[in-house]
Amino acid sequence: MQGKTVVITGATSGIGQIAAERLAAMGARIVLVARSKSRSAAALAQLRAIAPNAPHTIHYADLAKISEMKTCRQRDCGEEPRVESS
Repeated sequence: MQGKTVVITGATSGIGQIAAERLAAMGARIVLVARSKSRSAAALAQLRAIAPNAPHTIHYADLAKISEMKTCRQRDCGEEPRVESS
């Protein structure tokens, strides 16, 4: 996963958080998409403890709302380097 960027929604708890932590440990840069600023800040701190040299980031959106999905895609997530599927 070295050099890969992974976008994860739901990474502030449960299986999403475990996936983010494991992928970060394997060398991936994690882009979190989250609603809660406090929970995502804690998740980001954990990712930085696991992989301190990766520039992990957070984008805030409530993906239950179409308008926020579009905003995240256009404004926030559009600023991210290209994410490729393999």
